[in-house]
Amino acid sequence: MLIAIIPAKDEAQNIKDVIIKTRKYVDFVLVIDDGSIDDTKTVAESAGAFVVRNEVNLGKADALKIGFRYAIEHNFDTIVLLDADGQHDPDELPKLLNKLNEGYDIVVGARKFLPQLMPPLRIFANSFSSFLVSVICGTKILDSQSGYRVLRAEVAKKIKFETKRYQLDTEMLIKAAKCGFKIAFVEINTIYTNRAKSKINQIIDPLKFLFVTLKLAFYRCKK
Repeated sequence: MLIAIIPAKDEAQNIKDVIIKTRKYVDFVLVIDDGSIDDTKTVAESAGAFVVRNEVNLGKADALKIGFRYAIEHNFDTIVLLDADGQHDPDELPKLLNKLNEGYDIVVGARKFLPQLMPPLRIFANSFSSFLVSVICGTKILDSQSGYRVLRAEVAKKIKFETKRYQLDTEMLIKAAKCGFKIAFVEINTIYTNRAKSKINQIIDPLKFLFVTLKLAFYRCKK
């Protein structure tokens, strides 16, 4: 059974198309409405998703933790993660699932770090972070910050996620690698439009990432 988890905050304008496309490839779509003040919940439900609503904004990491608990409690064996703003094209999902079926535990959609596709500051931050995470993981990480992924539920069961906001993407890769899970990447389209803008703070979040990454360098997987 395949579940898609979509964290969303104030995405009433974008989320309908994302859900409709995603439903073609999964058994169940779960939206975590993370304190939206618009009609995200209503729009998501009308598009066929089941919605869990946080009355206040907790951040992406806590929204995903809620989704992981739901997936585990309801015995889903495969989890899809994608954004609600249109940065991730659901029609590329079969590529990730096919790669997972080759024997991997996590498959990440790797974007193209090209100036015509991505803001220069984002290229530098993503390239540096991916290099640093590669060193810590001991395996090549092509895009450490991409939130477009599929993973086996065993990963969410094994790993205790402790970070906040956008740091969970990095935490997942480092802890999974140190626990022996197999990680792969497939190339996806890089989408930056007025409708699909990153909510990452270009100064504060990279600093938080650096702190979390260095801390996770000393992580040891519990048996």
